[in-house]
Amino acid sequence: MQHDSRSPILGINSLAVILVILLSTAATAQFTDADTPTDKLSQIREIAERYKVEIATSNIAFPVKTIHGLIEGKEATSESLEKYQNLLASEVNRYPTSLIRSSKIARIVLCEELVFDGQRRNAIPDFEHDVLYLDVKRGDYNKQYQRKVIHHEFFHLIDYKDDGSVYADKSWAALNPLDFQYGSGGRNSQNDPTSSVLTDRFPGFLNHYSTTGVEEDKAEMFANMMVAPKHVASRSEDDPVIKSKLNAMKSLVQKFCPEVNEEFWKQSSQ
Repeated sequence: MQHDSRSPILGINSLAVILVILLSTAATAQFTDADTPTDKLSQIREIAERYKVEIATSNIAFPVKTIHGLIEGKEATSESLEKYQNLLASEVNRYPTSLIRSSKIARIVLCEELVFDGQRRNAIPDFEHDVLYLDVKRGDYNKQYQRKVIHHEFFHLIDYKDDGSVYADKSWAALNPLDFQYGSGGRNSQNDPTSSVLTDRFPGFLNHYSTTGVEEDKAEMFANMMVAPKHVASRSEDDPVIKSKLNAMKSLVQKFCPEVNEEFWKQSSQ
């Protein structure tokens, strides 16, 4: 998801906290917290236990090499983690456990000052290692935006796992007007803080960011169906392309995870 240039970049203090939830075949995930009472980060622990996924907040081995570029970041402060955990829990807990399981996500890294290939990011999906990196501090003045970031980047992982491709989707692209061509990708819109703002200025698209690439179009549709469902529904009433994309997204995700059905979307819109 695009860079928000208004977001502050803060210095990081060393964390005393160690929070690593390990994947295992046990009935519940293991929780290790060396110096801080577990109730301070209880919501993070509960997410890890419910979805059987590792959540790391310290002892993170940055930088991380991937075939697409270098991932860098800093450990988040305990204060930032405590503030972020409620937002994270409110969004992730909306997913059925089967959706997380189908995504094959192995690890969620909560950090600050996240950078991909030299460019500041709010989040990074690491397809190579099945890891989702989330910057817990950046953009924290706008909770709605932070919520969208979670769903947008998680969808990229779904998009990769459903067919092994993210940056091409002929069936989705065919929903657009015949003369439309996507831009050069989300990377080149990172410095535009208005790119993800919902608008009707782009017929067939929810915002400018959706026009930058098929992968961003799909991720923005999913994220806004989760966070701004009334807006998406309203746009779909007057825009047949938006309506087609809304229905295509429902079909795509339900095929990937049958529990994400009409009842799921009905509950999400409330």
